[in-house]
Amino acid sequence: MGDRWYHGDSLIAVQLMHELLGDHFHDLPAKQPWPISDWLALPLRRTGDVSHSSVGLLDNDLLKTTTLYKRFAEDDRLRLKMTKVRKGSGKFRDFMMKMPYSTTKTVTFHMNGDLDEVHRVLSTVVHIGKKAAIGGGEVIGLEVSAIDEDRSMIADGKAAREIPVRMLKSYDASYVIRRAYTFPYWDLRNVVDCVAPGGSCQLRTA
Repeated sequence: MGDRWYHGDSLIAVQLMHELLGDHFHDLPAKQPWPISDWLALPLRRTGDVSHSSVGLLDNDLLKTTTLYKRFAEDDRLRLKMTKVRKGSGKFRDFMMKMPYSTTKTVTFHMNGDLDEVHRVLSTVVHIGKKAAIGGGEVIGLEVSAIDEDRSMIADGKAAREIPVRMLKSYDASYVIRRAYTFPYWDLRNVVDCVAPGGSCQLRTA
C-alpha cells in the first residue's frame, strides 16, 4: 500500500467505471479528470456530496521505503525492431524512484450502503494500492459482513475519512488539512479544508 489513506468509495467508483466503459476506460485523459462524482451513482449512502465510506484500516502502522528501478532491456529493443532508443527521456527513459509503502495482511473499510451490491463490485477487485503491475497489493480474499453501528463517516467521535469542515458542527482544528474529499481524489477541484481521519469532530444536524 503506497497510501495509508486509501478510499473505499474510490475503489468502488473505479470498478464501476470499468463496467461502464469496458476497454474505453483506458482511453480516459490521464491529466484531465472527469468530475465523475457528480453523476456516477455508488451503492453507498451520501451525506451532502460525501460518500459513507471510511479510509482503509491497515493491520499495522509500519511505514517503509523502497527504491524502484526502471531500465530498458536490450531484448526489448530487438523485439520492437528499434535501432535506437532514447533512454534519457520519453516513455523508455531509465529512472530510479523512492516510494513509501506499508505492508499489511488486511485492509478494512467501513461502508454504509447496499451490502449485496458493494459485495458484487468489490469481488472484481484483484489489486489494491500502488504498483499492481509488479505484484503490489494483490487481493487474495474478500469478506463483506454487516455490523450494527455506522462507522463509515465518524467512528468513536473521530473522522473515519476526510470530512469537509463546512459539514461539521465542531472539530479539532489541529487535524484540519487541505485534501480531496471525494473521488476522483487526484482532481484538484475536489480539494477543500477537511478534518483528517482520526480527528475529533461532530457533523451538523441540518
